[in-house]
Amino acid sequence: MLSNSLRVRLLGIAQIFGKSQILGDATISECTRRRAPRSAMVALLAISLFGDFQPCASAALKGLTPASSVSGHYNFAEATVEAFIGEARSDTLARAGKLNLALPADFLAWIDNDPALQLSVYGSRADPLPVLLALRSLEIDLGTDIVRRDYTQLALAFAIQDSYAARADKGTGWNDGDGATNASTLPDITPRAPLSLVIPSDPRVPVNTKDASRALDANDHIINFLEDHAEIEADIRVKELPPLEYDEKGIAKPQGNAVTVMKKELRKPVAADVIASRALQEEFNAYMAAHGHPDIKIDCGDRAVHWYSEEAISDKDLRAKIEAAHELFHDAYRAKGRMPAERDRAPTAGESMAWFIRNDRHAFDDATRDARDWPRFPLHAPWPVLVMLAADDQPLREREDIWLKFRDSGEFRTYGEYIGGIAQQFDMQSARRVAPLAFNYGSIQMMWKDGGVCGTMGNIGARTHRIVGQPASTAGQPGHCAIVFMEHDAKTGEFRCKGGQYATGGDEVTTVHAGWNYDDIGGRKPMVYHQSIAWAVNYNREEAPTSFLETLAMRRMFDALPEAERAATATAFAEAGLARNPFSLVVYDGAVRAANSPETALALADIASRTLDALPAASVPPLYRSTLRDLAHARIAALPAPKGADANRALLNELERQQCDDAKLLARTWRAIGGDAEFDARVRAATERYLASPERAKGTGPAAKREADAFAKLVKTWSDTVKKPARKEWAASLLPLFQDRDTIAVRGKASPDPVVAELRKLADLK
Repeated sequence: MLSNSLRVRLLGIAQIFGKSQILGDATISECTRRRAPRSAMVALLAISLFGDFQPCASAALKGLTPASSVSGHYNFAEATVEAFIGEARSDTLARAGKLNLALPADFLAWIDNDPALQLSVYGSRADPLPVLLALRSLEIDLGTDIVRRDYTQLALAFAIQDSYAARADKGTGWNDGDGATNASTLPDITPRAPLSLVIPSDPRVPVNTKDASRALDANDHIINFLEDHAEIEADIRVKELPPLEYDEKGIAKPQGNAVTVMKKELRKPVAADVIASRALQEEFNAYMAAHGHPDIKIDCGDRAVHWYSEEAISDKDLRAKIEAAHELFHDAYRAKGRMPAERDRAPTAGESMAWFIRNDRHAFDDATRDARDWPRFPLHAPWPVLVMLAADDQPLREREDIWLKFRDSGEFRTYGEYIGGIAQQFDMQSARRVAPLAFNYGSIQMMWKDGGVCGTMGNIGARTHRIVGQPASTAGQPGHCAIVFMEHDAKTGEFRCKGGQYATGGDEVTTVHAGWNYDDIGGRKPMVYHQSIAWAVNYNREEAPTSFLETLAMRRMFDALPEAERAATATAFAEAGLARNPFSLVVYDGAVRAANSPETALALADIASRTLDALPAASVPPLYRSTLRDLAHARIAALPAPKGADANRALLNELERQQCDDAKLLARTWRAIGGDAEFDARVRAATERYLASPERAKGTGPAAKREADAFAKLVKTWSDTVKKPARKEWAASLLPLFQDRDTIAVRGKASPDPVVAELRKLADLK
């Protein structure tokens, strides 16, 4: 609450400058209700008196008591965060005023009266203005009840995600480079009629290719050849139940699962049939010549590309002919309305949100709801776990086609036809099944038709999950594409980010393709980053439901400091942020980025370790713990090495205490202590420790294999630091250590230890 004396002084100053109508009782009362700190009041007064004033983002920090930490600069207490949010709000509204962007008082009051909303709108982005305007734009489109009452978290997810997407599209973001807001890129908050959700219809308009009132062109004749041709016999795959069998009593035995069988059908040929058949190609060439186009000829061999081909074509000339044939037929299909001319546009944020809400409210009966496991994910979940869903840009017509199949029959296909090597050659894959379709390339429907390998399967899976309202994304693994999705446990209320379609490893080797934008930097990040969002949302949600949001604001506050001050306060920032929410990787990542010395990075790793040690052991995923440690060590590796053997020996002692497994950093430190001799000795010692470890000593089981795989990666990285002329000899020198211990048995089958396989490859030995 403001004291009466401060209240009188603020009003008195305002009246002196003739601004009492701006900074009046209503404004002060509003801020009083929000428990705004004095710094925010001063900032608001400054804006009222001097319209051009834009407060520095770190002003709130500098006005508060320094922390008692080692850095001795700033603290990151609750009052500091509150002050920062107050200043961000004032700055944002001042900029909106300069741009003549009118925001309703009740809309602003709605945000001001909810601490979680304040933190989300003014503290989740470096620039809150596009978030604020996007939220208002959604309200104009969808109504106040939807945005302020029914689906607030979903609206926040769309508003925040949309601001990131627009930044990426515009290149320079919301600012034009000199600090001035580029208003043309901001969300539209002009008055307009409420949005009416309309699912686009099939855009194809079939052309009459026999129209006697005009001269027919080549594309007309191409279509006529296909559509006037006699039916051909084609192979199709169908699923059938096995035939019934009866026991000696005449009772039918269990029929078993449906199996895929090949059958024949009669139908009109499509382009793919012609490309796959020499006989049809000859007919086509003759037909086109007879209709005035002797120059249009195709020569694609016989079954070089066919419906179920899995062979890649190595003949470049033939590949070129097949590609040209595909383009010929594809262009004709589009020109004559047998395929869309282009893919449908992506929906607006309002359209996409309205579509998800409509589906969420669908009135399934109880039995169908249970059968569909509906809802697949709550759209009232906290916005940080909804961002992947809000990022979905699939056109509505494509989504609707999949949704209706799910809604009406329960179809939930997250995997398509795996077609092998031909999927790596787009021209071959496309020619193999080119045919009329209501959807264009890039659509999930085309993926279903054409098939593919892991990338296509991951896309089908992630898109289908999002279509049924579950946040999901594709994700990369070594040589493989998988998926990840958010899950909700209705019994415990907890969220988790889970992987699917894994093939070459677990979470530790998975990188999610959805942007991790929570740090306002974005880009692809390892799986653990996205998992940390769910863990942070889960943490202490009953007693401190806004703790994660507070740490997002703390990160913005920290980033606003000058570089030198970020470095000086990194440990205090990490300690305060992790105390607020130990799973806020946003905070820790920012602190590590700011560390400018090995000492600071080591201290950050210790802070993380102490923080996690204080939690119940079962609540701390091992991958999260190791990630925090590894981030600190990676930062040390990115900094210049300490000078002198003694300094590096001291660093090595700390790294070993923290169980560092950053191979490059260790190699650099070993050499700084004693050159290549020290490096060689340390590698041999590490190899002997590996062989003596309990799991590896057994030489059998998945645990031994995991340990071997991990050490093989270390060996590969160490080899990269050895000069090429000496690399073979170096690798060969380690192989005798594996005498009589060079295999691992998994599921009863012995195979070479991955470390041995790596060393033999490096040594150029068969």
